[in-house]
Amino acid sequence: MASPSASSDKTLNIINTTEKEFEENPKSVFSAHRLGLSYWRAGRYEDAAKAFKRALDIDPLSFEIRINLGSLYFQMGEIDKGIDENKKALEIYPGSAEAMANIGSACIQLKNWDEAAAYLKKALKIKPEMVTAWTNLITVHTERNELDEAVSAGKKAVGLAPSFGLAHNNLAVAYYHKGDYGLALEHLEKARKYGYQAHQDFIELVSEKARSKTE
Repeated sequence: MASPSASSDKTLNIINTTEKEFEENPKSVFSAHRLGLSYWRAGRYEDAAKAFKRALDIDPLSFEIRINLGSLYFQMGEIDKGIDENKKALEIYPGSAEAMANIGSACIQLKNWDEAAAYLKKALKIKPEMVTAWTNLITVHTERNELDEAVSAGKKAVGLAPSFGLAHNNLAVAYYHKGDYGLALEHLEKARKYGYQAHQDFIELVSEKARSKTE
């Protein structure tokens, strides 16, 4: 395993290389994009955003860069900007399941359940194997009290990715709201097994409900 200093040196070398490359090719969208990616990986988010915007000044129709800038904005907590960039990406490529799923996921953070559902369902029509979209759809259906649909989405998610802890957790929440406490506990245990730790208060609540139902 590389030491932290070795890792830091490697990151700095990559940034220096991409900065030099961009200085030598300031009109290259490829160089600007690579620079943005290197800043992003180093946690220099503001610099990354500037580099991505520079790349888009050179080529405003670059779908991939729009997606990356949108994802960067989400990571920076600028949800509305991230949604806007993904919508611009959809204008360039209307069939992008990735952009649709990104918008749907962001709408969950804004608690805009209807818009989240619409975008996630559109994404899944195009790319039904998107596990994260199914997983997010569990939450949307649960929040809209569409519990049968939530469970159906959850079964689809864990069927596609049996070791995806978050999907098991979200399915457990859906089962809990349906009153199926035994199944909720079962999926909470699977979530923990696969690396996702639910809130302890929720685990205790589900465990208590499951015991009470068997007594």
